[in-house]
Amino acid sequence: MSPLTEIIEIGDSDSDIESIDITSRSNSTSTSRSICEYNESGRKRKRDDEIENISSDEEEVEIRSQLRELSVQVEASNLKDKQKASYISPPAHPCPPPATASKRHKSHSANRPMSSPARQHGLSTSRASKAGKAQLTWLKEDAITPARAIKRSTYKVNGFEEDCVRIYREGFHHDGDEFTVDDAILLPHSPPLYILIRSIFTLKFDDPVIHDRHLVHVHLFKPPVSGGRKGELFLRNAQCQDIPIKQILKGKKLDFELIGGIRRRGRGDSEYFCEFVDQSSLSTIREPKFQDRFHNCDSCLSRHQKHRFDHPYISNDTLHFGDDEYHISDFISIDSKIRGQPFLFGHIHGWRKGDGEIMVRVRRLRRFSEVAGEKYEGFTSNRQLVVTDKYEDHPVKLIMGKVYVLPDDKNTRSFHPHITFWCSERMTDPHNSTTRVVLQKPLRSCSTCLEREEQRHKDLQDCMKACQFPAADYYSGAGGFILPGLDIFDWVSAADTEKVACQTLHHLKRRAPALTVHYGKVSDVYNYTTSRDSPIGNSKAFPAPGTVFLMTGGPPCQGHSRVNHANNPTAESLQNKDPRNDELWVMLAEAFRLKPFVIIIENVSAFKDDKGGSGRSEAEENYGRAAMKKLSQNGYSCRLGIIDSRGFGTPQNRLRTFILGVRVGIPLPDFPAPSHANPKTTATVFKGDKSGVIKPFYLGQRATPGTGIHPAVTIQDAISDLPAFEYLPPPGIARVPRRPQIPAFNGGRNDQGNGTKVGFPHRVPYGSEPTNEYQKEKRGDQPTVPDHFTSYVTDGAHKIIFTSAREPKPQGCDRRALLSEGFSTLLTNSSPGQKGTAVIHPSQDRKFTIAERKRAMGWPDWHRLAGTPLEQDKLTGNGVCYESVQAIYMALVKEIILPWWIEAGRPTEGVFQKFVEDHQ
Repeated sequence: MSPLTEIIEIGDSDSDIESIDITSRSNSTSTSRSICEYNESGRKRKRDDEIENISSDEEEVEIRSQLRELSVQVEASNLKDKQKASYISPPAHPCPPPATASKRHKSHSANRPMSSPARQHGLSTSRASKAGKAQLTWLKEDAITPARAIKRSTYKVNGFEEDCVRIYREGFHHDGDEFTVDDAILLPHSPPLYILIRSIFTLKFDDPVIHDRHLVHVHLFKPPVSGGRKGELFLRNAQCQDIPIKQILKGKKLDFELIGGIRRRGRGDSEYFCEFVDQSSLSTIREPKFQDRFHNCDSCLSRHQKHRFDHPYISNDTLHFGDDEYHISDFISIDSKIRGQPFLFGHIHGWRKGDGEIMVRVRRLRRFSEVAGEKYEGFTSNRQLVVTDKYEDHPVKLIMGKVYVLPDDKNTRSFHPHITFWCSERMTDPHNSTTRVVLQKPLRSCSTCLEREEQRHKDLQDCMKACQFPAADYYSGAGGFILPGLDIFDWVSAADTEKVACQTLHHLKRRAPALTVHYGKVSDVYNYTTSRDSPIGNSKAFPAPGTVFLMTGGPPCQGHSRVNHANNPTAESLQNKDPRNDELWVMLAEAFRLKPFVIIIENVSAFKDDKGGSGRSEAEENYGRAAMKKLSQNGYSCRLGIIDSRGFGTPQNRLRTFILGVRVGIPLPDFPAPSHANPKTTATVFKGDKSGVIKPFYLGQRATPGTGIHPAVTIQDAISDLPAFEYLPPPGIARVPRRPQIPAFNGGRNDQGNGTKVGFPHRVPYGSEPTNEYQKEKRGDQPTVPDHFTSYVTDGAHKIIFTSAREPKPQGCDRRALLSEGFSTLLTNSSPGQKGTAVIHPSQDRKFTIAERKRAMGWPDWHRLAGTPLEQDKLTGNGVCYESVQAIYMALVKEIILPWWIEAGRPTEGVFQKFVEDHQ
């Protein structure tokens, strides 16, 4: 195992044993009394005042130490020094061990030297002869030591877990310096190590042979780097260790302050300070989490959170796994372990322990869409299940979570749709999926879990009705950020520099009546808003500071996009970079003026790629990382992730970088885990890193990448209900015979110029009834579909559709899309032969219509786009997918708004103002 990852528990070596002189101490009586509460037979110490002085031996052999990211290693002195060491008897133990030591303790203590007379009398002959010892004195504590400061525990000594009492200390004095929790120390090491004291404690072991140990639990800082705020240190994520108190004494106490914490301390004038944890993946800069003053290590909490699924156990007929409890008759989703395949479903019938892990026995359920057969042409729902007579055993670690299965679909609205299903049929023949019978009685469910989930969903719905907080969107385009939030937030502002985008946004005012649309550059409106000429409440200005909960925006992406052939990381391109890239800094300037509680920034995946390398100017640095640093420097925790919209139910593989920022003091939600299977899943990784330290990670990475609770939505699922048509072929090429024959239109440019619409220029009836939930949701209550036309095609594109695309294995921009796959990433140009891939309809000789491109984005059919078909192509190509944004919004509601709303007493009036007051 690499020394960088090996965790080594450190005890004092014989040469490092500290002598403890028992003198008067004002609070020892209360301390002993608290300790003895754990053992009624424990003996009290003297009632006299006592002060514990820990002397340090200046002449002893220097300890060679090596403190790594997750380990502290103290090398013992050589055998000769050990033999010369004196042994000091520990004070009378307040909690004596059992009369007979365990075999483990005997074997552990067998090699220890016998106590000398000096040790038996609590004296050190070698130390007693020395004068001028440095003294370490515990800080005075309260008259009564808090019970939470004394805990029964175990601690590993020489590979054995030993019972002990852990006493947390307030701090100590040494050579005129005071050391307390939240102090920062610089340790002498190569390279220097910066550490933060998280707790100070003494271990008093039940085994009288084991000396008391005085330890400090420390959290490691990242080394200071240039380019940030002067003196700022970042904590490493999940990297902490216990070290002997002597190691602290060898270091230098820094002029330091920890911003925030349970006391919400602000920035002072110290030389060093720390406000955030910076995760090694470079994906998150967040506030540390704190418990109480005796044990407040964020690193320990993070490690526990990371490994909370590692130790499932069974207690009182309940399976405890992760954050959930599972019972007999619960329904669960199970990792299929196949990329691109959805989770399996099972009905728990029992569990057993075997081969070192817990196995869960389930009765399998299958989706109705899997067993209905290819000839079935009716409506199918992925939430309809069929129970089988097949029983399987699965490792508990493959459980992805609970699902809820009802007898029919009538009551499913009372539960969250993503995890609620219904089952009314049973497969009678495992070899013939079409043989099904109606269940005589519903499948048994845990009524307590059902009631609890129903109440959770009701709380969520009530909260969303009461808490429609104000939101503002920037670089709005066609409203991709606004559409999924119409029922979640109160949209008050939108802005774009394109006229057709603003016209499209005006159509949304019917559903967002408070929306003000700003036409012009964001920088121009920002300058006007911050000028003296802008009166308060002026509708031409952006919202006033502190009046918005959520700020969203996707600054121009063309300068970052990989499909932009001019976008190459060369010296020339760095000097002549796209000026639109600087709009990121404009958006951040507006964010720091507006002071929203939550910020969401979206851009193409290459937005986070390192083009200029470290050490260059800010604009040439990794844009995603630079944005995160700016956010943290202005009081926001933030995280970055690559989200593929197809993993959330959109039928398009569209990779986008999202940065989520929240004000300090507000919980920073995780990005939601994918809800749908995705055969082409992608990890988040910063390309500029060459050291190999930064590892890629997946959202929802506990499951197999590319899996999800629902199947992937395909092109067939998305558009099969739209009426068919195609282009007329060029001269000399025959049409493909069809039964029945479908309408055909001239695909070229007509007298309307760029406004040429090829297909159905007006609303047209749908081609069929909806066949699945995706179609049903996007249609809404509309009887007809608008925008079912394409922009015109050039002669070259026309020829590709009727020649190259008909070849057996066309490639790239010449190939057709496949009904069984998802849309390739939509670009602003929809024609074949350009930069886009698979832009030709799978079965009809044409490219995709505006209506189909909207379906590919997840936008509802009723959403009308302004402008010509070419401009509408551009609006869709620059847009944001519906389902991925909606998933982020729901995470904000569940993790920020809902907990606050319940704690605040579920207010229904003046709710946002109450939220503002509670978070000032």
